[in-house]
Amino acid sequence: MLRALALRPPWPYVGEVVRSLLGILLSVLVALELGSAAGAIAAGLSGAIAGAVALQDSRRGRLPLIVSASAGMALAAFVGQLTAVHPALYGVTVVLWCLVTGMVWAISANAGLVAASSSILLVTVPAADAGPREALTAALLALLGGLSQAVLVAAWPRQRWRGQRRVLTDAYGWLATGARRLAVDPDSILDPTPLIELRETATLTEHQARRRPPAHRGLYGLPERIAMTLNALRPHTDTPHLRAVLLATGDALQAISGSDSDTARTDAELALQHLTDASAALRGNVAAVVGRLREQVTEAVAVHFGDSDLLSATQAARTTIAAQWYGNSPILRHAVRLAGAVGAGTLIMAVAGVQNAYWIAVTVLLVLRPETAHTYTRCVARVAGTATGVVAASAVAAFLHPGPAVAAMLAVVFVAVAYAVVGLSYVPLAVALAAALTCLIDVSGAVDATTVSQRLVAIIVGGGLAVASHVILPDRSLVRLRQRAGELLKAEIDYAATVIRAFVHPLGHADETLAAVWERANRARSAFEATSGSARADAPEVRRWLMAYRAALNAVTGACATLEDQAHTAQPHTLDPRFVVAVDDYVDALRGEAPRPGRPWSLDARHLAEADQQLRDAATLLGKQDTAQRVLLAETETITRHLLTVADLARR
Repeated sequence: MLRALALRPPWPYVGEVVRSLLGILLSVLVALELGSAAGAIAAGLSGAIAGAVALQDSRRGRLPLIVSASAGMALAAFVGQLTAVHPALYGVTVVLWCLVTGMVWAISANAGLVAASSSILLVTVPAADAGPREALTAALLALLGGLSQAVLVAAWPRQRWRGQRRVLTDAYGWLATGARRLAVDPDSILDPTPLIELRETATLTEHQARRRPPAHRGLYGLPERIAMTLNALRPHTDTPHLRAVLLATGDALQAISGSDSDTARTDAELALQHLTDASAALRGNVAAVVGRLREQVTEAVAVHFGDSDLLSATQAARTTIAAQWYGNSPILRHAVRLAGAVGAGTLIMAVAGVQNAYWIAVTVLLVLRPETAHTYTRCVARVAGTATGVVAASAVAAFLHPGPAVAAMLAVVFVAVAYAVVGLSYVPLAVALAAALTCLIDVSGAVDATTVSQRLVAIIVGGGLAVASHVILPDRSLVRLRQRAGELLKAEIDYAATVIRAFVHPLGHADETLAAVWERANRARSAFEATSGSARADAPEVRRWLMAYRAALNAVTGACATLEDQAHTAQPHTLDPRFVVAVDDYVDALRGEAPRPGRPWSLDARHLAEADQQLRDAATLLGKQDTAQRVLLAETETITRHLLTVADLARR
């Protein structure tokens, strides 16, 4: 359920959302039929999490992710029920579990939300008189609730974007032919015009392109970057070993275009090995270009075939988590805050002996995030949203006294509302999630006015613990400053990307759109300056970094202001499509990947430099009438230069 926080609005996938909701309802009804109220809660919550995971776009298959999430939820239900009869052991288990789940945020926001949901299951399902049999029953029902989503995904698969995949494989086949031709004919040129069909097919709408994760959004840009790099090798075709590089590149790209073959992946990996061996013998400028080509072809193979090695993925996740075990890590501090606050809530629950006291721990899990920006404001807002959702759902249950099946249906309705509002704000989302969780819990018994008041008091206490944990263990000032710097960089780049796109695509409601992105950038700048004013900048290197960072971003802002003044004079309909492609690739390179928890946002300097060079090469496609676009070229050169400076500062 919490997993929905990381999803974009699902309206293009209405059928999949309905499939997910159907799986939740069936899981709860089956568990109720078996006579297990705790199992119904476990099955419903596990089904909701697995259903949200099923909506995730991922290079790795969805089924392994669903199975992994289901197994984690089942383990939480089993451990919670098994240890509930021993309060001291149960308290220690909850603290350790929350410490581990807090560290999972290092992998990604999605993984962190799934882990937080398992913690909610750990604190809501247990009963004081439960035994091994009840624990096993709850675990099996939680596992079946999650796996039901896997069955529905297999029976009701997502509609494939077949047209995009077909054009994509055709593009790689065209590139393979071009690379082989270049190996024998140095005078040949790869004209990227045929790749324009790929962009037009793969992009669909700007909204849908933004919904896709970076691995999918960049599918149409990667072949164009490979074509650009191959053209950059034309002056060096007489270099020894370069012919072997080009032939190996052609073999790898041909394997991608023939991915229906059983041996395609093996052929691609063998060609990559040949490419690596041939490039090792090169030196000088050509070695740098070939290195870029090798990285691009490797990326194309990885994106196209995906990463199906779960063992490697697990090892990479453990390495990522282990890298956060140091004192200043915001992820480690979040994990300690989470474990401490939930542990305190569990202790209060044991001492108070009130039936609904588990809402203290649930509230902490709902509102705490590894955030460094507007921490207290967001905590309080989530607490208010949680209280509103719980009170509203509890009040409805207290007055209407719905049966278990009706309560389950109400929970599903609120999950649907959560999907509908996920892109609006975290406050209405908190309301919907809390209401759904309340209805799901209420399948186990009657609700009266006393229950409502108990839950409200527990939420207030849980919210107080969440805020207090940030007061007691805040993030380091310099860590917060780096985080604010990353947020400011992302906001400035979003502003720049919006302005730049206006030169090649008509911008609907241009004034309102530009004003909105500028306002976000302005708020991010205010937060950065407030943090830099409160942080200790005694060290000379910190002061120098602040001065250089401000100067670079001020230059980017100035260039964007110049572009905004010229944007209304642009005439996109007169442009060569190849120039539009180059600008779109530049915008994609600017936007980069989504921010990751606990890490300052940064841009991909290599991709940006490549896209900038491609944009320079496309300048020859402009006509005399394209004066606004010539201003664009001059200002994007300034933006690139200063953003590369910012990227260099971030590595220090």
